[in-house]
Amino acid sequence: MSKKKKKHKSESASEQLSEKKSYSPKASLKSNFRNYYISIFILAFALYGNTLYNKYAFDDTVVITDNQFTKKGFSGIADLVTKDLFAGIYGQSLELTGGRYRPLTLITHAIEYEFFGENPGMSHFINVLLFAICGIVLFKTLLQIFPRFQLFSFITAIIFIAHPIHTEVVANIKSRDEILCFLFLSLTLLYLFKFISTENRKHFLLSGLFYFLSLFSKENGITFLAAIPLALFCFAKIDFKKIALYTTPFLVLAIIYLGIRAGLLDTSKIKDSTDLMENPFYGLGFMDKLPTVIRIAGKYFALLFFPHPLSSDYSYSQIPISAWGDIWVLIALFSQIALVVFAYRVIMQTKNEETISLKKLIAFGVLFYFITVSIVTNLFFNIGAPMGERFLFLPSLGFCLAFSALVFFLIKIDLTHVLRIPSKIYLPLGTILILCSFKTITRNKDWKDNLTLFEKDAKASPNSAKIHYYYGNTMLTQVLNDKTAPNRQEFLIKSKGEFYKSISIYPKFHWCWYNLGLIYNEFGNADSAIYVLNKVLELQPQHINTQGLLGSVYGKLTNDYPKAISYLQKAVQYKPNDLGAQENLGIAYAMNKNFPQALETMQKVLQLNPNNPQTYNNIGSLYGNMGDTIKAKEYFAKGKQLGGQ
Repeated sequence: MSKKKKKHKSESASEQLSEKKSYSPKASLKSNFRNYYISIFILAFALYGNTLYNKYAFDDTVVITDNQFTKKGFSGIADLVTKDLFAGIYGQSLELTGGRYRPLTLITHAIEYEFFGENPGMSHFINVLLFAICGIVLFKTLLQIFPRFQLFSFITAIIFIAHPIHTEVVANIKSRDEILCFLFLSLTLLYLFKFISTENRKHFLLSGLFYFLSLFSKENGITFLAAIPLALFCFAKIDFKKIALYTTPFLVLAIIYLGIRAGLLDTSKIKDSTDLMENPFYGLGFMDKLPTVIRIAGKYFALLFFPHPLSSDYSYSQIPISAWGDIWVLIALFSQIALVVFAYRVIMQTKNEETISLKKLIAFGVLFYFITVSIVTNLFFNIGAPMGERFLFLPSLGFCLAFSALVFFLIKIDLTHVLRIPSKIYLPLGTILILCSFKTITRNKDWKDNLTLFEKDAKASPNSAKIHYYYGNTMLTQVLNDKTAPNRQEFLIKSKGEFYKSISIYPKFHWCWYNLGLIYNEFGNADSAIYVLNKVLELQPQHINTQGLLGSVYGKLTNDYPKAISYLQKAVQYKPNDLGAQENLGIAYAMNKNFPQALETMQKVLQLNPNNPQTYNNIGSLYGNMGDTIKAKEYFAKGKQLGGQ
C-alpha cells in the first residue's frame, strides 16, 4: 500500500465509536497497563503455583519420559521435526486419522530436557509461565481489537485465566501444545489488527509468522482460516474484497504446513483404529454416530458453565452411544442450533453499524466457539477420543468473550467504562473468581501423579473402561517394579478390582485380561492366570506378551514344561529379540531335560545380553548336565568375573 495515496486507514470498529461520557481520555491505548499485566501474571501463578510440586502424569510419558527423541535433547530435534508425535515412544504413528505432527512443542521439551533432564518441577514452571504469558497477550490482543473496551478486555482475560476447564492443559505438561497454539494464534490476531490500524506490512508479516508457528504447535490453528475472516468482518470494518485479500496468505501458509506434514508423515497409510478404546465410533456410520457427537457437544458447553466434575478421560462408555430420541441429544441439538442462528442473525444485522454492541460481542464469541471447537468434535474425522477438557482451551476464549459481555449487559456496565473495576461488579465478579479459583487449585492437586489422578478420576468417570484400566495399571506397575513395596498386597487386590470394573464395561479390553494374568501369576494362582490369559488370546491370538506369560505360568506354577515350551516358542517366533521369552524358553528346555536345545537357546540369550552373569551360570550348569566339566568351569568363571555368585 503506497503511503503517497490519500490516507484511508481501516480503523478497528471500536476506534470508530462516538465519544461516550463514561470514557476517560486518560484511559487511552497510551495508558500504562503494566499493573494490569502484572495482575494477570500473578493470578496465573497464584492459581497454578501448586502444580510446581506435581510429578509427571498421564500423557507426559508420550512427549517426555518415554520419548526416545525428546530424551536425546538437542540431538533428537531432527527426529522430532521429521516424525509423528508418537514415533518417539511407539516407533511409529498410531492408528489415528491424519497422524499427530507438533514438532515445535516437542522441540521445547527436548531443549528443556537437554538443560534440566527429567525435572517435572521445571516443566510445570514453564507451562505456568507460558499460560501467564497467554493471559497477558490475550489482554493485549483484545486491547488492540477493542481499544476503548479496556475494562471488558481485562475482565475477559482474567476469566479466561481463572476458568477451571484449563486445569488439564496447564497441569498436564504434555498439553503445552495447546498453550503454544493459543499463544501464537493470539499473536496472529494482535499483529493482524495492528496491520489493519497502521498499514505497516511488518505487522502483517509477523501475523503470518505467528500463524505458521501455531500450526507447528498443534493442528487446531487450521480453524483460524474461518475465525480470522469472522473477526475482520465483525471488527475491522473492511469490505469482503479486503477480507479475502488479507485471509488468503493464511490459507497459503496452512496449505504449505499440510504439505510438509503429509510429506513427512505419509498420512495416506494411516487408517482408523479398529480398537474401540482408541476409536469410540468404530463401526458406526455418520448418521449413527451423529447423535453421540451432538451429545458430547452439549457436554462441552455444560462444562464451560459448570466445570464439575472434571476428568482426564471421558472414553467408552462414560458418554454412551446415543440415539436421536435421547432427550440430552435433543436439548444439545436445538440449543446449539438456536445459538448459531442467533449469532448469525446478530452479526448480519449489525454489519453496517458503526458501534459494537454487547449483543454483537456475544454473537462473535458464540461463532468463534463453534468454529474453533469443530476440529475436535469427531464430526469430520476420528481424533482418538470422544472428548477431552484440553480440547476446550482455544474454544473457551469464545465463551469468555460472550460471558464477559453477558455480565456487562446484566449489570449494565458501559463497554467504554474506564479501566477501573466498578463497585457494582465486585460481588458477581468476585464470586465467579472465588469459585473458579477454588476449583482450579483443588483440581491441580489431583494431577500430582498418576496414582492420585486416576484414583480421583475413576470416581468422576465411573463408566470409563480406560480410567479404571489406568488406575489399576498404575498400582500394578508399582507392585511389579518394587517387590518389597509395603502396600504390595493391597495394590494387587485393588488393581484386580479395577481391571474387572473395566472389563464389565468393555469385555474385549484385552490389556485388562492380560494384567489380570500378571496379578494371578503374582498370587501363584495358575488356573485363574491360564483362564484370563486365554481370554487375551481369544481377542488377540498373536499377543506376544501373553504367549510369554503363559509359558512362564505353565513352567513355574504347574511344571508343565511341554506346554510352557509351546507358548514360549510362539513368543520367540513373534519377537525373536525378546530377552525374557528366550531366557524362559531356555530354562523350560533345561527343566524338560532337553539340554542341547536349552544350550542353543541360552547362547541366543547371551548374544542379546552378553554381560549378564546369570546367563553364564545357566550355560555352565547346562554344560555340567551334559558332562562337559571344562566348558562348565569356563562359563562359571566368566559369570563370577561379571559379578555372579
